[in-house]
Amino acid sequence: MASDTWFTCQSHLGQPEDYFLPWHRLYVAQFEQIIATITNHPEFTLPYWDYTSPASYAIPEAFQAKNKDDPTFSPLFVANRNVAGGQLRAANVNDGEPLNKNFPGVRNFLVLPDMTGGDYSVFCGQLDSALHGNVHVYTGDASNMGNVPTAAGDPIFWLHHCNIDRIWMAWNEQGHKNPTQTNGRNWSDTKFVYVSGTGKRVELAIDQISNSAKLPYRYDELPKKTLVAESSRGQDRLLLRSVRPGTAPGNRAGVVSGPIALGQTAQTVKLEPAEPQNRLINIAPRFEIRGGRRLVLVLNGVQASADPRTTYEVYLDLPAGASPAAADDHYVGLLNFFGASSDQGHSMHGGKTVEFDVSAVVQKLRGRLQEETSVTLVPVGQPAADAAPAIAGGIELHDR
Repeated sequence: MASDTWFTCQSHLGQPEDYFLPWHRLYVAQFEQIIATITNHPEFTLPYWDYTSPASYAIPEAFQAKNKDDPTFSPLFVANRNVAGGQLRAANVNDGEPLNKNFPGVRNFLVLPDMTGGDYSVFCGQLDSALHGNVHVYTGDASNMGNVPTAAGDPIFWLHHCNIDRIWMAWNEQGHKNPTQTNGRNWSDTKFVYVSGTGKRVELAIDQISNSAKLPYRYDELPKKTLVAESSRGQDRLLLRSVRPGTAPGNRAGVVSGPIALGQTAQTVKLEPAEPQNRLINIAPRFEIRGGRRLVLVLNGVQASADPRTTYEVYLDLPAGASPAAADDHYVGLLNFFGASSDQGHSMHGGKTVEFDVSAVVQKLRGRLQEETSVTLVPVGQPAADAAPAIAGGIELHDR
């Protein structure tokens, strides 16, 4: 039963990205039932860690080193959380330092995903690959929260995923609907294996919990983000895609499916228009964020042979020699490898798809975009020697 439960996780064996949110909602709910049954407290509910609030950038006090000998809170203390520095530029987590201590301003990775777009797949994917993954890798090391097989061994895991669930519910509260079918399968026919409160094997369909309004629990407060006029995503139009290093723009034979090797130094990748009229420098003056329209940078097949133990800062059209202050306007986001290495289940299935909404960045760079669009990936630290991080399927820019 244990192996059946483990290998149905969205993060393992190539399960589709769209299952990330419902699988974990069921997972957390069943764990909550187990605790309620064992403790004989049917009213028990798991708390959440609201790390997108500046007041809670650090792990909750009950989990910190100051309480490691406390008879009540000591089980919540885990010694192998991240310490200050290292390849991640991590904070000293158990001392109560903010997770994003070394990532101020636009580089703050503890931010909500876009809550205004109405497309579930886009929302789910961006929440998983950005905020969700960054909290994992900046909380624990490769034997802890930073590694899929060991992440749930840290009690903070459950508070993290309660907050991910809370963000999903907030997205629904803003009027967005969850699908009843993805990947060619009805959610009513998509079942996974869990453990019940009494320790028995149960198979549950993900459509049982897809309607947030009908769940048997509510959160005391939901995160909010300013609403803009939006609609469901329309046609997905490929604008640009990566080319082989040294290939002249316009040479269609130069389009690559990957891989783009990432290493110990910055890597700049040129993007070629899929059609001659799709040059970003021409599109940007006319582009407006309205009607749910977005420009999305897609990294296809993010993978590694082993956990790189570093992240990569992603920039759009970053000028050579730009100062840190000047680079801020070009900053897209932070690429993490949580669940993307062979030992975490993804590389054997072509890696993960990671998406960044670059709409605001493009608007900010009007008049400063380069003739040839480029994406630059800068390692935060030195990747592990055997990691071989790569973007196996290349990079694309989409208009959605």
